[in-house]
Amino acid sequence: MKNVNDILNLITGNIDPDIRKEVLSEIKNEPADKDLYKKTKTAWAFLSSSKQAPDYKVEKSFHDLQTRIRSAQPQHKMYSYYKYAAVLVLIVGIAATMFHLGRSRSIELGHNLQYTSVVADYGQISKVVLPDRSVIWLNSGTTLTYNNDFAVDNRDLTLKGQAFLEVTENKKIPLIVSSGDLKVKVLGTRFDVSAYPEDHQVNVVLESGSVELLNAKNKSFNYKLKPGEMAEYDTELKKVKINEIKPNNYTTWKDGELIFINDPMANVIKRLERKFNIEIVVANPDVYKSIFNANFKNENLKEILDYIEFSCPITYRMIPNKGGEKLKVMLN
Repeated sequence: MKNVNDILNLITGNIDPDIRKEVLSEIKNEPADKDLYKKTKTAWAFLSSSKQAPDYKVEKSFHDLQTRIRSAQPQHKMYSYYKYAAVLVLIVGIAATMFHLGRSRSIELGHNLQYTSVVADYGQISKVVLPDRSVIWLNSGTTLTYNNDFAVDNRDLTLKGQAFLEVTENKKIPLIVSSGDLKVKVLGTRFDVSAYPEDHQVNVVLESGSVELLNAKNKSFNYKLKPGEMAEYDTELKKVKINEIKPNNYTTWKDGELIFINDPMANVIKRLERKFNIEIVVANPDVYKSIFNANFKNENLKEILDYIEFSCPITYRMIPNKGGEKLKVMLN
């Protein structure tokens, strides 16, 4: 890795999209960089969840992580250790800075908020602990954004993709998830939001507690969900449909499961592309006529494709990737 700071910027979301692709490519091709990325990502998630803690606790957390990394490194790999330590120092610096930003209230007009983005790349599922101790799972291809006043003056989240949230109760500061115009307001609950921009639909599944659906541009828009209900919001028509469902069918993705219930093949293709970070090419339009039902837990891509081929009038062919390209699958 030419610049270790690139890994830090990648994890904190402060990186140009073009540079991001280059950095990800380097990480995937270099085992040492991949290991560094994993350790740094773990450290950042841990320390960012400690922003509400006193400074001495943040420093102790850093010291413990340093000790753990040092003890795991053979003597002949001390150079790698110093790289890890350098990145961790930078992380602690940022965590401490954000801690003080969150605590010190600016009295000047035009106080600028700073934003943190957490990204789950395609092919990954990420678990995040927010400053208020809420726990969030991010599905593949998801970005979650919050500001440095989170859990101090607000609990505002912006979501692009899919997330399952276990929200810590705070009656004074409700948590609000925004996806375009739609806002999901909660105090403390367990629910799932699927809001991939390309789907033109936001689905909200409530497992426990209660949630309120609002619209930033329509004050009369107000819906309340009960546990076991799913709201389907059409982002183009601005209409909501509420159905009774089994929440587990829509939330077990966080445990690595894939459940399809009367899913059009177009939806199946999107989910497989996100989960396995692949490109699926449809050579025959008749593929889209198939409806798919299945439940997968530990199956790999080939096993899932074999089952699709067995249960639907569809054949597939894997096209070997060249260089850093994604694996392609041809459906016919």
